[in-house]
This record gives sequence, C-alpha cells and structure tokens, in this order.
Amino acid sequence: MREMLGVTALIYGQGMGEKVALVTDGRFSGATRGMCVGYVSPESFIGGPLALVRDGDRIRIDAGARRMDVLIEDEELAQRRKAWTPRPPRHRAGALSKYARLVGQAPGGAVTHPGAADWPWFD
Repeated sequence: MREMLGVTALIYGQGMGEKVALVTDGRFSGATRGMCVGYVSPESFIGGPLALVRDGDRIRIDAGARRMDVLIEDEELAQRRKAWTPRPPRHRAGALSKYARLVGQAPGGAVTHPGAADWPWFD
C-alpha cells in the first residue's frame, strides 16, 4: 500500500488542493491535507470499483455517510467490469513475488496467512 504524501504535496503544489479530491487505495500520513479518501477497498488491482473509474468520471463523496458513488450508468459500469483484465504480476520471482501472491486485502489486515488479522484493540 503506497504512502500518498508525495501525491498530496503535488496536488497542493499545483494549486489544486481545494479543487480536487484524491481517492486511492493507498495510505496517508499525518501531513495530508484536503479531501483525501484512502484505504479504499477492494483495491483496484484486483478489479474492485476503483479499477473501473476513468478520467473524467464524476464521483460523489458523502463523508458523513462514509459513501462514494461513481456517477455513471449501471450499463456502462457493467461494460467496464466485463472488459477489465488484471495487470500481469510486476514481480515474477523472489520475496516480493511471494508476498504479492499470498497477501490479503487491506480490510483483512494485508496479512499473509488465511483469514483476517485479529486486532483485539479495535472494535
């Protein structure tokens, strides 16, 4: 999961910080400013909703309801889902290849064992 500090700094550096929102499956540090939505899952790499968003799509963000909606027709979304193909693995050997094959998604703790992580201090 990539850290987004460089991306948010770039957005503000171009004077766009109050005009755009950043939606990502990446993570943020304490220095993030503006409308930034991170840790979005399921991640785009596995064909989640973010994989189907294209440049120019309008997205409604309702922070209070903890909801995001891409504002396109259901038929268009279905066509995009049908046409989506996964990217080939970037690492074909070694530890990173093994990690990519075994790691679970972020909501389950991004761990390399079956099942979600057990975080007893979170409720």
